[in-house]
Amino acid sequence: MNHYEYFKFWLNTVFGLILSIAIFNLVIDPFGHYYLIDIPSINMEKTQVGLGGGRVIKTMELLAKPYKSVILGTSRANIGIDPQHPAIPQPAYNAALNGTNIYEMEKLFNFIIDNCKSVNLIVFSLDFLTFSNRRTTNADFAESMLADENQLITKLQQTFSIAETHYALKTVIDNIQRRPAQYKTLYTDQGLAKQIFQLPHRTLFQDILRTNFFVNEQTYAGFCYSQDRLNRFRQMIRVAQQHEITVKLFISPIHARQLEAIRVMKLYPIFEQWKRDLTTVLSEEKAIYTLWDFTGYNRWTTEAIPVDPKQTMQWYWESSHYKIALGNKVLDRLFADHFESDDFGVILTPEGIEMHLAQIRRARQAYQNDYPQEINELETLAQQVAHKTTFSPCIAE
Repeated sequence: MNHYEYFKFWLNTVFGLILSIAIFNLVIDPFGHYYLIDIPSINMEKTQVGLGGGRVIKTMELLAKPYKSVILGTSRANIGIDPQHPAIPQPAYNAALNGTNIYEMEKLFNFIIDNCKSVNLIVFSLDFLTFSNRRTTNADFAESMLADENQLITKLQQTFSIAETHYALKTVIDNIQRRPAQYKTLYTDQGLAKQIFQLPHRTLFQDILRTNFFVNEQTYAGFCYSQDRLNRFRQMIRVAQQHEITVKLFISPIHARQLEAIRVMKLYPIFEQWKRDLTTVLSEEKAIYTLWDFTGYNRWTTEAIPVDPKQTMQWYWESSHYKIALGNKVLDRLFADHFESDDFGVILTPEGIEMHLAQIRRARQAYQNDYPQEINELETLAQQVAHKTTFSPCIAE
């Protein structure tokens, strides 16, 4: 065999191997990109779908039924907003995404507008975190139907990749061994997260701040308020009105201790400005939608954090995530003309925003006086991990 034939042999071998990988990935289709063929006990159960945050499965599931209502938001809504609440028109789906941002949420919003024509209600949970430009797209964004830019090219790259082959092999093995898809253990049929917290509440309250909000550049440690993200919110409001979709807007009821974390991280002035800006956007767009603010210091958000590890909290898992019980009260407020108490949820308007913000500041002082041990513990936690981040808050154009 001469050099030319030797080279030709290896070239054909490499080409054949690459083509075989691509065909294998295409047929097994571990992330449900193509659905060319379903083979029982081989690839019918997409077991790898759900890895990285749920963007793949949730976009797939949104196409499965003619949903009337969809919930958007972060993990807070994913854990705490029940799509089966009696006030929500059925069928409903919780499409909230863990670790998301307004960029991803706009993509998801547009996906719903373009593909889910039966949807006429969106319950939209707004979170301060999602308006930071340092909060990037999640691991499974590129595999989902949300990555519309160069989607075909992206899919082809994945089809020819060894990483896709890894997931394809896992899919085949799981199907042979009859393992269920991971997303079925993570989400209900209506998209609500099956969140299970094993640790005591006080430990969770400490850990969520120590390991995430105080050190993570994508949360409070590197928060950078983005005008671009605010503009994307504005565009969603415009599109929703153009399509005559009802939108229920609310700011999540984080625990008072989470508000104190925002203060400790020197973000509270930006947090207040964010509320002003949301209110301004709705006013400038002459939006018919009402924005409810459920943050503050009241008998729900100041629920005492138990010292006893066996004691269970009624409203919260930890300072960032509330339970369905509190989420139901949010929905009761959004869909009803009256409520059992007027101190949970305030409608934000240009005329009343400053009075509302001042009232929260006064209530914060009362909370600090009533719970000095919580303030001391929180500030101590922040000091202990301060050396782990080099970022500082900012405001981007």
